[in-house]
Parts: sequence; C-alpha cells; structure tokens
Amino acid sequence: MKIALELQPCCWDRSGIGTYTYEIAKRLQNRDGIEFCGNLFNFGGKDDVTQKLEGITMPIKVNPFFSYGIYRRIWRYVPIPYQVMFPGNVDVSVFFNFIVPPSIKGHVVTVVHDLTYLRYPETMKRSNLTHLRRGISYSINRSDKIITVSEFSKCELQRLLGVPEEKIEIVYNAPSLIGESADYADVSRKFKIQREYILFVGTIEPRKNVERLLKAFEILKSKYHIPHQLILAGGKGWNDKSIFQTAQSINCADDVVFTGYVSSAEKNTLYQRASVFVFPSIYEGFGIPPLEAMCHGCPVVCADTASLPEVVGDAAELVNPENVENIADGIFRVLSSDNYRQELTKRGYDRAKTFSWETSAHRLTEVCKNL
Repeated sequence: MKIALELQPCCWDRSGIGTYTYEIAKRLQNRDGIEFCGNLFNFGGKDDVTQKLEGITMPIKVNPFFSYGIYRRIWRYVPIPYQVMFPGNVDVSVFFNFIVPPSIKGHVVTVVHDLTYLRYPETMKRSNLTHLRRGISYSINRSDKIITVSEFSKCELQRLLGVPEEKIEIVYNAPSLIGESADYADVSRKFKIQREYILFVGTIEPRKNVERLLKAFEILKSKYHIPHQLILAGGKGWNDKSIFQTAQSINCADDVVFTGYVSSAEKNTLYQRASVFVFPSIYEGFGIPPLEAMCHGCPVVCADTASLPEVVGDAAELVNPENVENIADGIFRVLSSDNYRQELTKRGYDRAKTFSWETSAHRLTEVCKNL
C-alpha cells in the first residue's frame, strides 16, 4: 500500500494544522507492506524548506511548476488532476487541511480540524472562508474517511454537515515540544520581559479572544493590583486592528508585550517561566497550547467551550470566554494560591501524558490500512 501525504502545511509558520501535519509525518515509517511518501509544491524551488521538513524521512515529490496558492486558485476553473501534479500510483492520499483537490484517484482521507467556518464565520479571513464554503462538501463526499481531532469536532461534523459517524475517525493532537529551550536572559531581553508575567500563545486574531483577555488583564491590574506583565506570543493573523487598539487603550498598556512569531526554543522558555498560561479561545477543534504549557509545569486557565474541556480535563481552571470578569477572576484564583497552582501543575503533567504524536501516527496508519 502506497500512502501519499500532502505536506504543504509543514512549510507555513507552524501553528495548529502545520504542527499536526509535521508531527505526524515525522513519525510515519514504512512497515508491514505500507510505504509513505509526501507531496509538496515549491514554485521554481525558490523556498528552502529543508528546516521545515527536518526529521521527515519519507521520500518527497516536489512540484516546481506551481505554487500551492496558484494551484488552489485555478483548480475551480482549470481542474488539473492532482495526479498530474504528482505522478505515480498511489493507493491512499491524505490531505491535512480540509480540502481535497480535483480528480483524485484511489482512496482519500481528509482531516477536518474544526467547523469554525460554520460556527464563527466572522472570525475567519474572507478568502479562507470562501475557500472552505466552496470546497468542503466535495471534499467530504470524495473522502473515504474523515479524520478529526476530538470527540467534540466529531459531533460537530455529524450535527452540522451530516457526516455519518462510521465515516469519521479521531486522531488527536499532542503537545509539540520541539528542540531545546532558549536562554531566559536572551528571551527576556529580546521581548522586554521585566518581571513575572501571564502568558498567551496563539495567533493574534479574533477567534483567540485576545481582546477580552486584554480587558481581563486591565481588571487584574486595577482590582487586584497584580505586578505581572501580559506576554502575547504569536504571529499576526488577520482582522487584528481592534486587538491592537484595545491593547493601547487599556490603562496598563505599558505592561502588554506582543512578541510576534516565536521560535520553538523561545516558546519553551516562555512556558517554563510564566506564572500562569491563559487560553481564552472562543472555539477550538482541539487546542495544543494548554497541553504544551502543562508539559512545562505551567498552570493553565482555559476557556470552558468547544473541545477545550475535553482536552484539559480537570487539569485547568475553566472560565467563560465571553465574560471578562470571569476570565480575570479565574486568573487571579490561580495566581493567588500557591497550593492551587501546584495542584494544577501536578494534574497538568499527568493530563499531557495522555496524548502522544506516536499514538496519533499509529492511529492514522491504521485508518489508511483499514481502507
């Protein structure tokens, strides 16, 4: 059996989907008559993707004649078969980013991480929203199996898109702890960290609920007089103008730090030194950052919505992400009690151990094998 994986998400600034693709692909090995290969667009070979694909040992076919963006834009009008882009006989094609290209031969497995585009379309970039609306029905119908990343997302697929339960398989995410930690002195100097801090890790965009976190931080400073800074670690997403306006308007603006995209080493260090990690996201198909924080011994405050309670279990302080006061009170509950913080840390270590990329890679292999 030959299984081809779409590795394009590995080459983006790595967040949820890119991390999922990379971490699973890195652990897939040929065995029991199964051979893996990867497919990748790299127009003119102009992008050096060596570092992005480090650790992935399967052979990779590179199409130098198109960029993925161009191919994605033209396939509605000129439906060039995917096999023309990557010739060769393949039994199963795996697509990690929702959408199946046109004219695929053989079996198809597609990963649908969440249904943000139906639940919270206003939080998405318009071009991505249009792309999903146009392609999701075809992709689901063409796929032999739909993989998703949580029981919550499985139920969403059944409720909102009518996907039969027997067509859906769950392959979880896991903590993604790549490489060593950076030197804290270098990190604190680079990001102007001057004292204790509250940490958020994620893309700066509406779905991550950063504006309410900023307002909760203002309450923490004015009501509870905490000394902390708020470190917002992550690259810019889209529609972030009001987020930055809010950050400038609160009365503790000088204590807010936007780091921009951080390296894996820098992220590991930020987790290790944070007083508390806060993840108030409105909607997640899974949500990797809380588990990463737990691995590093950082207590977690997390939204009580979507998949997040399923992921964190009893190892986090859960808050209502739509209630600024509740977010602030939850953070202070953790900051103000050493015993509670230590208890959350202990539970967090245990909870994070229940998820592993090795298990997920094995599960994906079994899904393909059973076709």
